[in-house]
Amino acid sequence: MAAVDPVAFSFGNFEIRWYGILIAIALLVGIVLSYFLARYRGQKAEEVINFAPFSVVFGVIGARLLHVVVNWSYYSKDLSRIFAFREGGLAIQGVMLGGVLALLVFCRVRKLKFWLWADIIAPALVLGQAIGRWGNYFNQEAFGLPTSLPWGIYIDPSVVALYNTAKNDYSGFQYFHPTFFYEFLANLLLCGMLLLLHRLYKKRPERFPEGLIFTTYLGIYALYRSVIEYYRIDSSEFLGIKVV
Repeated sequence: MAAVDPVAFSFGNFEIRWYGILIAIALLVGIVLSYFLARYRGQKAEEVINFAPFSVVFGVIGARLLHVVVNWSYYSKDLSRIFAFREGGLAIQGVMLGGVLALLVFCRVRKLKFWLWADIIAPALVLGQAIGRWGNYFNQEAFGLPTSLPWGIYIDPSVVALYNTAKNDYSGFQYFHPTFFYEFLANLLLCGMLLLLHRLYKKRPERFPEGLIFTTYLGIYALYRSVIEYYRIDSSEFLGIKVV
């Protein structure tokens, strides 16, 4: 995999980055998928449209806040950079957390069943994460250990230098495991599994309590994400702990 410019296009000094475009696509695809799943589960699909603005606002805020918290040592030196969205800095996990919080508030206001709707949006969440992972490709991040395999991703030496330590020096390597791509594939498989669970629910609803699909998503995602994160060399840390 060759390196690609993280900037898709620009208007004067204003840059539009691929990561932001991909997050926007992820939100749109998630809304469409949730709409059809709501209909499939016999719910009012228009509630998805009503929920969409909340998910976008909470998702963007969550993405930015998580990025700032994880990189607090950088932002604490100049708090004004927190609002410098033009410099980039969004965490796809924050989109997920923001979306779930938005759903909790929305369901309370609209008097909807949270766990039922959490099941409905679960496939959309993981599919959105799959799409968002390609933003890591453009940003040259979320990569793993050095590799000679043909699908290794080229990482610019200036980026690699940021992660060199006395214990681990990667300056002699150019190609690394595309761990973002591994998670992309895992996310697609998990999305397919969750959609299958929705189909099985239609056949045997008594075996699928509300919230089962959503908690299945959380459990399986946390499992393979922990494994993938272990092999990354550019993991973000908070209080000395890798952020999964």
